[in-house]
Amino acid sequence: MNNRFSFSVFTAGIIVLMISFVVSSCNKKFDEPPLGTDPNITANLTIKDLKAMYSSIGSFQRINDDKVISGIVIADDRSGNFYKQIIIQDETGGIPILLDGNNVYTSYPVGRKVFVKVKGLMLGDYGGNIQLGLDSVRSDDGRYLNLGRIPQPLFDQYILKGSFGNEVKPKVIKISEITKNINDPAYSMLVQINKAEFGDADLNKTYADPANKQTVSAVNFNIRTCDDSKIIVLRNSSYARFAGAKVAQGNGALIGVPGIFNGTVQFFIRDTSDAQFTNARCSAQPVTVKSIADILKYATPEADSIIPFGIAIEGTIISGTGNEAAGNYRLQDATGGITLYFTKGSNPSPGTLGDKLRVNVSGQRFSMFNGTIQVSDVNNSTTVGKGTITPRVATIEEIKNNLQAWQSTVVAIKGVTFAEGSTASTGKNYTVKDASGEITTFVRTTAGIIIPAAADTVLGYVSIYQPAGQPATAQLVLRTLDDIKGGNTGGLFSASFDFAGVTTTSGTTDPTPLPTVNGLIFSNFTAIGVGTNSSGAGRFSFSGWPLGATNGSDAFTGDIDLAKYFEVVITPQSGKRLDLNKLTFTLQRSGTGIRQYAVRSGLDAFNTNLPASIDPENTNLSVVATSVFQVSDAVSNAQNGSTISFGNSFKNFTTPITLRFYGFNAESSGGTFSIDNVVIEGKAY
Repeated sequence: MNNRFSFSVFTAGIIVLMISFVVSSCNKKFDEPPLGTDPNITANLTIKDLKAMYSSIGSFQRINDDKVISGIVIADDRSGNFYKQIIIQDETGGIPILLDGNNVYTSYPVGRKVFVKVKGLMLGDYGGNIQLGLDSVRSDDGRYLNLGRIPQPLFDQYILKGSFGNEVKPKVIKISEITKNINDPAYSMLVQINKAEFGDADLNKTYADPANKQTVSAVNFNIRTCDDSKIIVLRNSSYARFAGAKVAQGNGALIGVPGIFNGTVQFFIRDTSDAQFTNARCSAQPVTVKSIADILKYATPEADSIIPFGIAIEGTIISGTGNEAAGNYRLQDATGGITLYFTKGSNPSPGTLGDKLRVNVSGQRFSMFNGTIQVSDVNNSTTVGKGTITPRVATIEEIKNNLQAWQSTVVAIKGVTFAEGSTASTGKNYTVKDASGEITTFVRTTAGIIIPAAADTVLGYVSIYQPAGQPATAQLVLRTLDDIKGGNTGGLFSASFDFAGVTTTSGTTDPTPLPTVNGLIFSNFTAIGVGTNSSGAGRFSFSGWPLGATNGSDAFTGDIDLAKYFEVVITPQSGKRLDLNKLTFTLQRSGTGIRQYAVRSGLDAFNTNLPASIDPENTNLSVVATSVFQVSDAVSNAQNGSTISFGNSFKNFTTPITLRFYGFNAESSGGTFSIDNVVIEGKAY
């Protein structure tokens, strides 16, 4: 009996095990591999070849071939800087896949391998960046075609999950290696840019603007490197988890994914750990002096590049402040010339023609202004002595044939004639001719240059003028009257004071280099009896003038105070004589400044006003009483037109003559009287 019982129990157990095995076998899903392993499928198309199917921007196309790509996820939506998408990469390229779901990183985290069945999906682009999605959709206004996202219920139909923890090592590249071609291999790939950093002005900012994300959805930064001539735009979403974090302060490796949007190359990080800026910034590098020709190699035709760090140039100033725009200086060395645009308040000191400068151009950006490539926002220069530049003797035809190579260098043209051309508000155009052709020169009213009918030789630097959409034209820019050799002006001169050296701490004497006229000596302008410093830079502006005006009224109760004035002295050199013909200047007042002003001379001990007029006509200026200038109460900006005509009594001086400018009838003691662009015309013989 016992043996029969044991056999029955054993037999029953065997049967139960067999039934369990059969049931288990029937429920197993053979098309799903164990979790964390790759599915039993083979990729038969590379990402590079997939993207190559996309021929041009806007050419959305359905994929009809039964193809499979595979790649490792290099970016997901975990931090919020990538929205409803993953980016995958294989050995040949990378591509974003648009997914209509949230927190997709839980299924497709960075490092997971995926296989994508592309049949039925669609290739499209967003601003030129190639993407993979499902359908094309129109924007709400119907203007733009956008790529649709794969709906979440269809994720598993198109995307097969694979193994975890696959590492993709970022490819080290330079910013300048990335092109604007939509099939640039760097787009949607994990890359690393070394020696990268945020700009100095951005170091106190956060990665984006989470407080205003409804109106500021993303924030752009220009990222530069220490050794490249290009910058790249780092774009961060204000919805990213790290949006409120302060940007990385140092210098180092920047890891992320580049792309393009409407012609602008952009860069995206996954989180702040991608900005590995733990090294010293570029500005800490030692500086090496290079030639002008060397730094011009970093300039692109679009002038959108920067000069690498650790570079300075040395050269001689070949421009004059009187006949050049404020802040512009032309520098030349043995290899070439360049235009430098200095930030306000950073002009070279003293910055005169012939000064030799050492200029730190590390990290400075090239820009294009009317066809001329210039280095912008220069703020670090040192005068290291005097330099000598020998002009290149050339014909006008040769100048035009070598325009790009010779720009911002000094030339000498022999046997020339001059003809007057059009007049502008700031000066006059002249046509310069030699036997080979003609070239234009523009002489500012502030230059103090009298143009004769002809000259044996004329000197100047070559400049390019090219307004938008127009061909480039050659110009010759004169610096001083001394650039005209053998020209007979009959001793006529035009001496200009532009107060370029005046600052709010320069005191009561204008430190700007003085105009030079053969046979004459000019003093610096001084302010007597008024404030201790100019209220503005680049003009002679002081407070403390006699009161006598009220706001909105032309009724005045004040008068000239002979102890409060601006003064300049003109002295003929021994054996020379002086005639004064005309004086013009720019007037400016603050909102409570002077309403009336006059000019007097030492010829009659400053007893009478010199003959005043407004030329050209200016409705904000008038002459009242006996040659008293009056300015409208409604204006506080610069006003041109104040003119003095000296007359016959100002001829044949052999001794110094003093001119004084008086302001009066101010609305308050803090109100200002400002003069600028003072031009004195006459004859020295």
